[in-house]
Amino acid sequence: GKDGKADAKGGSGSVTLSQEQRTKVQGSFAKHKGQSANVNITVNVGVAVPRTVELRPIPQDIIVIVPAYRRYRYFVVGDKVCIVDPDTYEIVEIIVIA
Repeated sequence: GKDGKADAKGGSGSVTLSQEQRTKVQGSFAKHKGQSANVNITVNVGVAVPRTVELRPIPQDIIVIVPAYRRYRYFVVGDKVCIVDPDTYEIVEIIVIA
């Protein structure tokens, strides 16, 4: 857009986080973690998740840090938060929360 913000649509769908953003997002997701999903797949970026996995909306405090995440959903597996494109069900980012 002309206001200097990149459009969320287009590209491969991946979002590059700065180290500071990643740290903040890890902290926020740690609070929202909730229940771990039971998936029989190896979670990696680019892997399509079964449609049976319940995807949750990205919490508002995380969208404030990374506005490009607004259109995505997420689920948790163990200590990994998997950010998923709801159109393709592909994992676009994995955030490990300690």
